[in-house]
Amino acid sequence: MTKQRFYVGLDVGQSEVVMAMPGQKPCSFAFTKAGVKSLIQKARGAASDNILHFCMEATGVYSEALAVQLVTIPEVVISIVNPAQITAFAKAQLRRTKTDQVDAQVILAFAQSQHPHPWQPTAKPLRQLRQLVAQRDALQDMLRQCLNRQHTQTYVPDLPVEVKKSQATMVKKLQIEMARIEKAMNTLCQQDPQISVHMQLLCSISGVGIISATHVLAYGHSWLTDRTTRQLTAHAGLAPAQKQSGTSIHGKSHIAKQGNSQLRKALYMPTLVAVYYNPVLKAKYQSLLAKGKPKKVALVACMRKLLIIMHAILTTQKPFNPNLNPLT
Repeated sequence: MTKQRFYVGLDVGQSEVVMAMPGQKPCSFAFTKAGVKSLIQKARGAASDNILHFCMEATGVYSEALAVQLVTIPEVVISIVNPAQITAFAKAQLRRTKTDQVDAQVILAFAQSQHPHPWQPTAKPLRQLRQLVAQRDALQDMLRQCLNRQHTQTYVPDLPVEVKKSQATMVKKLQIEMARIEKAMNTLCQQDPQISVHMQLLCSISGVGIISATHVLAYGHSWLTDRTTRQLTAHAGLAPAQKQSGTSIHGKSHIAKQGNSQLRKALYMPTLVAVYYNPVLKAKYQSLLAKGKPKKVALVACMRKLLIIMHAILTTQKPFNPNLNPLT
């Protein structure tokens, strides 16, 4: 006999988790090991012999930390949903009140009606790579700010020596930290067999270098291999969005941008290089320009093309071949 799903809605905060179950008032638990243990016991008691299906919004590190704990429990399914979906669902229900308890009930109602897909944790090496890449990007932003400030200070009359030395020290420390993080990134990419293979495959594409490949793997992770090309392009926010209704509304088409902006950003520079040096993307870029498309539109289309090529070579485990155009 097939077991039923017992849906549970979770509103995850920094220090508290609010749980909503069918036929019961929402209850709160501290976001600690003891609190999560009590939450599981209460949900298990209500679910009886049914499969527990927890549903929560994507709230960054908080939802992921809770999901990693819950997914290891037998007969437990986790779904992490885009907050925009929950917001739209609440508006469709004409909800006028927004509290943690109401949010948990909305998430429960969403799960019961929409049956969201199960979530699986990203492999540990990829999670570590994502954190290293994010730290490297943060250091790069700080270094750029420091260098700009250092340049500006060269025009300041009577600049105190202490200020000049302080700025130079900050620049040097940030450069040292960036080098240390990049070394850790390279070590991880070399030591993990799967990441190493994926790096070699991505770098076989003309225009894609080590830094770009690392960023795409870090921010694309399992979406690059486990999802369809339509799902992947939507995840990157590169799916086209049209606005047309009747005879009066004919808005311009644009990309949705309802996706991972970091992955989209990671694709920009390699695409900018590839439209001049990669024969496949160069041909597409020139073809779109010949049709009268603006350069920005043509470049975005090539970003999507590059992402699909990456999906193809990682799925087939074959390096880039300009004479073949598989799955694109």
